Amino acid sequence: MSILNEYTKEKHRQVESHPFVQYLLTGDIKPEHYALFLQQMYVVYSSIEYFAEISLILQDLPGIKRSENIRQDIIELGYDVNDTPLPATEKYRQRIVDLYYGDMKRLILAHVYVRHMGDLYGGKVIAKRVPGSGKMYQFDDRPKLIKALDAKLTLDIVDEALLGFDLAAGIFDDLMEKINE
Repeated sequence: MSILNEYTKEKHRQVESHPFVQYLLTGDIKPEHYALFLQQMYVVYSSIEYFAEISLILQDLPGIKRSENIRQDIIELGYDVNDTPLPATEKYRQRIVDLYYGDMKRLILAHVYVRHMGDLYGGKVIAKRVPGSGKMYQFDDRPKLIKALDAKLTLDIVDEALLGFDLAAGIFDDLMEKINE
C-alpha cells in the first residue's frame, strides 16, 4: 500500500464514486462513450508520460507507460485518436506542462501515482467491463511495477496528488456533460 494512500484515500473515494466512473464500471458503457473517455486519457497520459520521461521520473518503471496502449484501444474500437481535448482535459494537460516548465518536475510523479497506480490496482476489474480488449489496463509485471512506483513516492507530493484527483474529477464532469448532450 502506497505511503500516499492514507492522505489521498478520501479524495480517491470521492472520485471513484463519480457518476462517470460508476457508468464505466457497470459493464454497460457504450463504445462511443468509452472511446471518448480513452481519447481524454490519451491526452492526459501522453502529457504525463512525456514530461515524466524527460524528467527521469519513469526510470526503473519499465512497462508503466499507457499512452500507446490507450491509442491501440481507441483504434480497436474503430475511433480516431482525437487529440482535441474537452476543457477539463486541456486543464489537466496544462497543469503537467506548467509543472515541467515551472521547475516543479518532481510533482509530475504525483500524477503518475494518481493515474498509473489506479490502473495498476483497479485496471483488471475495469478491463473486464469495458468494450474491447482493455490494453490500457494490461501490465507485464503488475506487482513489480507497484513496488517500484511505491518506492518513489514521498509525502511532499500529497497536495499535487490531491489536485490530480480533482483534475480527474473535472474530466469526468466534462464526460458526463458530453454524453448527456
